[in-house]
Amino acid sequence: MVRLKITWKYILAFYCIIMLYASLHELIHHISGYMICGEWGTKTFNYFETACEQESKSYWATYTGPLFTFLMMYVGMFMLKKNTSTYKNHLGFAMIFAQLPMQRMVSPFFKMNDEFYATSYFFGDTPTVYWSVITIIWLICLPPLLKAFNAIENRFRLLWFIFYFTLFPYIVWGPIFGGLEYLMVSKKILSQSVYGIGLLFIINEIITIIAYYGTKKYIDPHRN
Repeated sequence: MVRLKITWKYILAFYCIIMLYASLHELIHHISGYMICGEWGTKTFNYFETACEQESKSYWATYTGPLFTFLMMYVGMFMLKKNTSTYKNHLGFAMIFAQLPMQRMVSPFFKMNDEFYATSYFFGDTPTVYWSVITIIWLICLPPLLKAFNAIENRFRLLWFIFYFTLFPYIVWGPIFGGLEYLMVSKKILSQSVYGIGLLFIINEIITIIAYYGTKKYIDPHRN
């Protein structure tokens, strides 16, 4: 259903999709934090803090980002249908990997992600919680990933899958995302806060949305 082909236009479209969903993941945290606490917290590219951080209810905002991410993986999976257009197939495939599933699946082994952070707060940092979080995340992520794997029509399907799962999204998006965080947080460039969000984040989000709508057609590389 998807015959992958890497072109510069495809890379640009894929980057915009990853940046869009990575930013939305963080914005979901921030907005839900406002809804839970009643006032805005603070938000950078890779970090959020609610206004009621010391209260138990604030931890529910930690779950909302991953819930959005998992939902988008399943939206992508349902776009990978034989009776839909090749464009939707490619967009669905890209959406799955734009959620950075390896990060979601590997980070809990090191007790580093949202899901483990919130769950260990509510239920304790125990072996049962540790393995339960890992198991649940893997059970959620595997169906979309298996669908994506089976959708690849290229030769060396496994190598293409490994490339998308472990490397491609991170080299396309990671340096820019990390660089923007560094500029805003460490160098204080456009760090002024608007509703708790750094101005550089807002500018990047506007540019990303415009670029997404201008480039998303290229996510089907055979339309180039």
